[in-house]
Amino acid sequence: MNKPTQVGRAVRADAQRNYASLLNSARAAVSEHGADIVLEDVAKSAGVAIGTLYRHFPTRQDLLEAVFLDETHELKAHAEKLASVPDPLDALISWFRLQMDFAARGRSMGAAIMAAKHVPGTRIYAANEAMHKAGEVLLQSAQAAGQIRKDVHSIDVIRLVYGIVMVNEYASDPDGAQRMLDLVIAGIRTNEPE
Repeated sequence: MNKPTQVGRAVRADAQRNYASLLNSARAAVSEHGADIVLEDVAKSAGVAIGTLYRHFPTRQDLLEAVFLDETHELKAHAEKLASVPDPLDALISWFRLQMDFAARGRSMGAAIMAAKHVPGTRIYAANEAMHKAGEVLLQSAQAAGQIRKDVHSIDVIRLVYGIVMVNEYASDPDGAQRMLDLVIAGIRTNEPE
């Protein structure tokens, strides 16, 4: 009776490893190619057969959604870790920089993924909301410390971050996005005494 359980566990552990490997390969492929990833290349990079990819992700959309969800959960976890940083402003700025990287990768995942962020009831919507709430804690801490203006809303800054990503998407200035984010941060800070 013990043997089937052990075999079941081995298969399950193997399936978990395959899933994680596929997800990591897909994240790398999306970073490089956007939504135009070649599924066979993702499977090959993960060291699995294409059938294994399709068992875990029946469609390209399922794979892209999994990548987006994985990155969203990771960004939420970063926000939660940053909440313990002694300087709330440093924590908030770090999170906005992570948001900018996330926005750049997210834009490459396609319109269906981005649209789902605004549809209540979808997993993407719920994950996105949880991630934003974790970031809101960072903003409120910086506001409580008197480092960020009280009239600043995190969703407004995130929209500005996404706008920065959009206007710099094809720009030839690699530092332009960072400079623009620095301007946004300067605009939301409280005036420090001279």
